[in-house]
Amino acid sequence: MGLMKLVKNAISSEWKKTFNDNVDYLNGLETRVDQRNQATNKRIDNLVLNAGGDSPNEVVDARVNSEGAIFETLRERLAAGELLTKEELALVNQLIKNQSDAITQLNSTIQELYGGSGGSISLFVSAELGNDTTADGTEEKPFKTIQAAINSLPLLSTSEFFIYVEPGVYLEDVVISNITSGQLEIVGTNLSVVDASAGDTGVFVRSVAFIDCGMYCAVRGFTQTDAANSPKRFIYFTGVMYGVVDKCRAVQNTKNIDGYTAFGWERCVSGNIYGSHASNQYYAIKGAFGTGVRISNAVSGTENNIVYRSEGSTIYRSTGASISGTTMESKSYGGQVFEG
Repeated sequence: MGLMKLVKNAISSEWKKTFNDNVDYLNGLETRVDQRNQATNKRIDNLVLNAGGDSPNEVVDARVNSEGAIFETLRERLAAGELLTKEELALVNQLIKNQSDAITQLNSTIQELYGGSGGSISLFVSAELGNDTTADGTEEKPFKTIQAAINSLPLLSTSEFFIYVEPGVYLEDVVISNITSGQLEIVGTNLSVVDASAGDTGVFVRSVAFIDCGMYCAVRGFTQTDAANSPKRFIYFTGVMYGVVDKCRAVQNTKNIDGYTAFGWERCVSGNIYGSHASNQYYAIKGAFGTGVRISNAVSGTENNIVYRSEGSTIYRSTGASISGTTMESKSYGGQVFEG
């Protein structure tokens, strides 16, 4: 609010003029001071508290950024910050996109390998044409060893896997362990034309063992070889859901290898053997620890040491099975052998 001028004529005009001039001067001075106060307040608005090192809080100009760079005006600093923010946002958006692409790819891989869409997947093995380094499992690029094909499988899948093995000699002790899928079969490619009771199948393998696999497991069309260097077994299932032996042949003499088992099931829910042949074996067929094993009519063989060995398990043998040996039944731990 400005000063009031004299308006009455009670004093001289000269003195009144001088007084009023002074009033005009003071009013102008007040206006200028007020303007400077406003500018000072605006300047104060640009000040912020900042703590540096061990020093107490100090007042710094808002035109100074967190890295100590001084801008001519606050607008320049804000503009620089906005530009940096845009660059950072662009970088963050790109990182999010890259992560999204990676997650999509990972989900696709998980879906294919560990979830899958079911269906059937075939892999091929060829002792003659295969190469474990370059193989992709196709007929054109098969694996050389059965174990390499097994190692390429996921541990968990809903798909059914069929590993087709071409005739040849595979001096391997194949182990299939802790795999769960819809189904897993290892099959000789010539299965449709072989007769295990009459002769070799052409696919020679030292041993195959399924261990703790929660699905239907099968070995079809294999012939025993190099039994002396095996882990005292030919085809053996341990802890599987269901184990099948089909058209397999064991005829190398293992009667002097104590405990050798041609076809065995241990801790399995159940198992079955058919179309197979066992001769001159220490144990031709063995069931152990709670497994129920069924022997079909089409199982043959002669001169075995013990034909049926039951260790705390149940073996159901068909009356039509033409397999024989020195001892037909050997039982322990409450094991049973039923004929029917």
